[in-house]
Amino acid sequence: MMIVPKRIVPSVAVLLAISLPPFYAIADDTTTPPKGNIFSVTPMIGWDHNELQERGPRGAVTTKSDAAPEYGLFAIFANPNFVLNNFLFYSRINESDVWGNLFFANYYAKADIPVTWNVGAGYLYHQINPPAEFIEVKVPMVKAGPVFRIRTLHLFMNPYLGFAWERVSTEHGDQPDNSYLYGLTMNWRWRMMEAGVNYYYQDSQDIEDDFNVLRARFNLFLNKSFGIATRVDYMEHSFTKDKSILFGPIWVF
Repeated sequence: MMIVPKRIVPSVAVLLAISLPPFYAIADDTTTPPKGNIFSVTPMIGWDHNELQERGPRGAVTTKSDAAPEYGLFAIFANPNFVLNNFLFYSRINESDVWGNLFFANYYAKADIPVTWNVGAGYLYHQINPPAEFIEVKVPMVKAGPVFRIRTLHLFMNPYLGFAWERVSTEHGDQPDNSYLYGLTMNWRWRMMEAGVNYYYQDSQDIEDDFNVLRARFNLFLNKSFGIATRVDYMEHSFTKDKSILFGPIWVF
């Protein structure tokens, strides 16, 4: 049997977008907000590698390692103050069908000044179907923090604090994991290039384990409406580690 259902989550997209900086492909740098509304779509495909520990009927722990394709569709809407993003994903790994959707909304006050503040809220729905089991994950979350735009370095920084109300439902009952989130988003953009890093520490209050998530991305725009995206992610939970890399085209409207 599985130790704890939430710990078998293999997908890179679990809490994938706790904090995303504004996406302004037509601007020269991260510190410049868009003059109007921007909509972007990025279909993605890549490879996911997962290590999973399982406990057998007599308590023995074994480790399973698997790699498989992963598919996603990312969309974002941005204007000077609001950023809305949604990520739909699917993978089949470690004999499990994994799919879900993550929506997040961010509000940036006074987007045209060097120092301001940000608040955000999101919701993750995640479904996992291993053999002879059904797992459903629901995670509403909130976060807030200051925003620093360093124009000379083309740099955006958003340290934040947050909270997540994670609930995992299985055929054997529900498991809560209320968690504090401590994160930092950094984004750099200059001309047709963009790079970003997001790290957060998940301080669990209902279980003994705390988790780390790190993701990085690099976008190269060929013009103001099209580019290529690369995304690298690392996620750890108790008894599982997940690494993936995704690629896809970006269309900006």
